Amino acid sequence: MPIARRGLRGIIHCHSQYSYDSLTGISAYLKVAQQQSLDFIVLTDHDTVAGSEALKAAAALRLPHLRVPIAAEYYTDEGDVIAAFIEGEVRARKFTDFVTEVREQNGLLLLPHPYVGHQAPEKVAAACDLVEVFNCRTGESKNSRADELARSLGKRGYAGADAHFARSICSAIVEVENRGSLRSSILDGAPSWKALRATSRWEFGASQLIKAWKRRDAALAFRMLTRAGQQMFNVARKSRVTART
Repeated sequence: MPIARRGLRGIIHCHSQYSYDSLTGISAYLKVAQQQSLDFIVLTDHDTVAGSEALKAAAALRLPHLRVPIAAEYYTDEGDVIAAFIEGEVRARKFTDFVTEVREQNGLLLLPHPYVGHQAPEKVAAACDLVEVFNCRTGESKNSRADELARSLGKRGYAGADAHFARSICSAIVEVENRGSLRSSILDGAPSWKALRATSRWEFGASQLIKAWKRRDAALAFRMLTRAGQQMFNVARKSRVTART
């Protein structure tokens, strides 16, 4: 009788200082992995595998049990798509060519937040291996639609932390059946997850300000600061009304 293996616990879809909208250091991921007894982290920086390569190298020295596939969240002409378990950067940005290039590297395709930034999520989902049915930065309605999409296509779903700050890394912890390799476990192991917290509006706004700063985008910075000011005004006004009553 085979010995039962415990599931593998980890994080899928998160960002580090190598993304244009995050400042989170690689050391923060190692710290959380140790504190939370994580088995894997799928670090998906925007348009670069540099973050996952750095985390993989650091983990080999400090947390050798931690599995870190080479991965990134790439912008294509059909919206964001995650390529995981690849060998190096994916250069294509036309979606059909992107899929071909990832398959040539024996990588997996994951569709993050299907109803945010995708004009034809059904088309993209059909070509992907897994669909993100819960995203900590996305509202309940869009997450529900994502779950329905995955079910309609017979795709496995997963939860994405979509973390941009250290405090958000464990927003969603995924557990998959241990099928030996991490690739097989994520692809074929029945996933479950625990969502610990939703991303706050302040964190989302802060990530956009970081994006504006890194890209020297003054217009985006002005929009986000204006929005933050309006939100603070609304909160203060609501507090005054509550105090009067």
